[in-house]
Order: sequence, then structure tokens, then C-alpha cells
Amino acid sequence: MSDWVRVASLNQLPVNRGRFFELRGHELAVFRLSNPERVVVVSNCCPHAGGNIAAGDVDGACVTCPWHQWQFNLETGVSPLSESARLTIYESRVVDQHVEARLPPKRKNTPSVMV
Repeated sequence: MSDWVRVASLNQLPVNRGRFFELRGHELAVFRLSNPERVVVVSNCCPHAGGNIAAGDVDGACVTCPWHQWQFNLETGVSPLSESARLTIYESRVVDQHVEARLPPKRKNTPSVMV
């Protein structure tokens, strides 16, 4: 069962940038996006080669991994370079100026990275 977990306050999140958080065994990239204003919580590990997604450049609803410039749509998690390369997107909400994410229990085995 997934639980709602408080991740950060909105004032900790720069607009149109990512920020890394580790909670309950999950490495998360949290993005506060504008136009329209919203928060997106995804897995921080790039499925291509394990890069730090939170450090990527944001353009609209797209983030570019800083390692090999793979791009991912933050609405769908999908990369235009490969339909099978997807970020995990976690359900998120803002409650009393704090971001919460619905996180499942931590999996024992982490998925392998595509090369």
C-alpha cells in the first residue's frame, strides 16, 4: 500500500528546477514547474544510465539528464528517444504549502539501468 509522505515545503523548491530528496528508501527528484504552476515528483535515477535527474535542465515539461542529455517528459515520464525509457512518476499534491508524494514501500531489488 502506498502512503502519503511529506517531501518538502514549497519555499524549498526553486521554480523550473529540480531538487533531490531521499525518503523511505526512494531517491526522488522534485520539480516545481510554472505555466501551469504544479509540482512533479519522479524517480531521481535516469533509466538510461543512472544520472541525477534532479540536476537536469528543465524546459517546459521536459527535463534533460545531465549525463548523456536524454530527455524525459515530466507529465508522462517517457523519453522521446525510447518508449521503454521511463521515469517513475509518483502521485503528488500540495497541502498547506507542503509537497506530499504517495510512495510505495521500498522494493528489495532495484531495476537495472539500460546502457
